[in-house]
Amino acid sequence: MDDDFVALTWERLPKIPKRSPDAHKGRFGHVFVLGGAPGMGGALALAAAAAYRIGAGLVTAVGHPSAVPYLTSALPEATWWDWPPSFSALPDNAVLAVGPGLGQGLAAHDMLSEVGSLPIPQVWDADALNILARFGAPLLSAKAVRLFTPHPGEAARLLAMPLPDVQLDRIGVIHALQSRYGGHWVLKGQHSLMLGETARCYCPWGNPGMATGGSGDVLTGVLAGLLAQGLSADDALILGVAIHALAGDRAARRLGEESLLASNILEELPFVIQELNAIHV
Repeated sequence: MDDDFVALTWERLPKIPKRSPDAHKGRFGHVFVLGGAPGMGGALALAAAAAYRIGAGLVTAVGHPSAVPYLTSALPEATWWDWPPSFSALPDNAVLAVGPGLGQGLAAHDMLSEVGSLPIPQVWDADALNILARFGAPLLSAKAVRLFTPHPGEAARLLAMPLPDVQLDRIGVIHALQSRYGGHWVLKGQHSLMLGETARCYCPWGNPGMATGGSGDVLTGVLAGLLAQGLSADDALILGVAIHALAGDRAARRLGEESLLASNILEELPFVIQELNAIHV
């Protein structure tokens, strides 16, 4: 590993802001998760649940109407907007999580064109990254805080390079991604790399059992939920990746890597948060 990229440690992780006794839900942000194309409502539900579990005050899922049953059965606490959303109605404390189960149809392309013009905090994952690879950096027309979460295949598409080359030079790739698109990045995989404004680090936690459908959707919700609570982009990136990986390790110890599901990572989030809070007392 390059000397500039240091390993995360428990002690050096950012803190989730402590809640005051007079706290109300409006103080912890409002995450809007944009995804849930036909047949992919589960991805939307996982990301929305993760945003709530990490501490967001309000979560609204924005998806195709066919995704409503996934959300109502998994997360009755969340509210709902149908496609196409009216982004002009977003509240001042909104954070967008874009991509979980979004698909790559015409509706998704149209929505992403508008998202790129919004100056509000955003997390881009999954099909949002594939659409970005197709349109290029001009899609990101407004200045905004943006976190990007590609796996190696998505990184290869974003840079129009062969997948094996991504794995041969992961540090070079994450620098190239930031140079081309701006923003804050995690390049997922073994020892996920993080590159932000000042952040240059890698995650020593996580396991192969996390290579399962929906794991990235949970991470997207976690990152958006941390941004919604007021963490800086670098702190949200570092803390979100760490909590996600540590939750995956807890799930693997309990169930085994082969049997690990994304929903198991979601279940372990509260316990990791409690452990971190105990260290930071």
